[in-house]
Amino acid sequence: MDSVLCIGVGILAIVTRGPLIVAPRATLRFYRNLLSSEARIRAFGAAFAALAVILLVSDFGEGGLDRLFKAGGWLMAAVAFLFAVLPNFFLQFFQSILRHIEHSVSDGIVRTLGALAVLIGVALIYVGFTMI
Repeated sequence: MDSVLCIGVGILAIVTRGPLIVAPRATLRFYRNLLSSEARIRAFGAAFAALAVILLVSDFGEGGLDRLFKAGGWLMAAVAFLFAVLPNFFLQFFQSILRHIEHSVSDGIVRTLGALAVLIGVALIYVGFTMI
């Protein structure tokens, strides 16, 4: 189960951040449209809550990786709670950040960040396969 979670999160990272390498402006517009209402922010909060429960309940063994995933689970639980309680604040926050990135940051920097996120996704997939 734990390896499947790592592989799934790695694939999710690659799928969601990979388009930043190819079409950064269109991807940023898509993200801005995706986060365009309070209901969608709350839906993301519900998804974060589900992932937080999975991270907190799963047994990753002993050591640093276990503590890292447990800390990530508690962080995601806190974010899910805040998304449910303050959706308007996060809606304005995300919209302003995405608008600023879309208009002020060069394509090269956005592509580099997308490539780094894809590398992190590949690393998570590698960790997942080594846990099998």
